[in-house]
Amino acid sequence: MSKGEEMKFSKLSTANQVAGKIMEIRKGAVTAIVYVQIADETLVEVSVTIASLETLKLFEGKAVTLIINPVDIMIGCE
Repeated sequence: MSKGEEMKFSKLSTANQVAGKIMEIRKGAVTAIVYVQIADETLVEVSVTIASLETLKLFEGKAVTLIINPVDIMIGCE
């Protein structure tokens, strides 16, 4: 993902945002593990609820932004 394609959210309390692409989603009963590729071959594993997976309409191949909090990593998308 090029610099021009990075998604930035203007109204967040953190500046720690990393652009990535969803490579794989593994659904469980209540949560899903989303594997997001960032910086070359680096994969980040993010846990989200099934409700969030559906609300955000996450799918493999979708461009997302990881919003990194000292305690949590969340996913943001358009």
